[in-house]
Order: sequence, then C-alpha cells, then structure tokens
Amino acid sequence: MDWPVEVEIKVPWRDVDAAGHVNNAVYFSYMETARAEAFLRARGAGRRWQDVDMILARAEADFRSAATFGDTLLVRTWPTRVGGSSFALGYRILDKATGRVVLEGASVQVMYDYAQQRKKPVPEPLRAALEAGLP
Repeated sequence: MDWPVEVEIKVPWRDVDAAGHVNNAVYFSYMETARAEAFLRARGAGRRWQDVDMILARAEADFRSAATFGDTLLVRTWPTRVGGSSFALGYRILDKATGRVVLEGASVQVMYDYAQQRKKPVPEPLRAALEAGLP
C-alpha cells in the first residue's frame, strides 16, 4: 500500500461559516474522509463500511491557515504508530493551488469487537499495511 493516502476535497458552501472560512469542526470530517479511504485500501478489495471494526479514540488538529468556499484541498494521511490493538495516523491538509498548509493533525483508532464490546488486536494484514507506511 502506498502512503500517504491522499483525497481531494473541493470545499462546498455548506462547510463555510459566517466568518467566510471552513468551520473548524468540518476539518475533522475531512480527516475522516482520508482515514476512511486509507482504512478501506489497507483492508483490501471487497471491504465494506458495514465491516468496519475500529473506533476513533482521539483526534486533534492544529489549524495553520484558513480555507474558503471553492478551495480544493488535498487531505493526506499516513500511519505514525502501530500498537497491539490501536494505531495512530498523521494528517496534513494542503491548499492544492498554493501548497499552503491548512491543517496538521493526528488521530488514534482502536480495533474493536462490537459483539463483545471490547478492543481486539490489529489484524495482521492491516498491521502489515500500516507498518509499510511508518517513518
């Protein structure tokens, strides 16, 4: 699997607040979009969202500059740590036209058995895909 995973998002009107820029809470949705794409790629073809077996345990963001309606953003994510039952991802959101950094962030995901309501180990194929992207 190739890291970083990158998704392109054109900022829609609904994401802009009264100040004229993307609302800070929306960036977490952009990070989620990249995380979902990375997870599906790492888990392989044929995976469905109904099969998602992880939960988000932590998310953080450092806002570097504002994005506005119509901007095209590149949302990049890559693994930064793989543990026994969790893994961490880093994020960088860039303005496609200028390369300007809009946000830097991080998240921690925990593999989770919903039937038993407890964490579970990172599956080996996913671990291998994540470890391939570690610095």
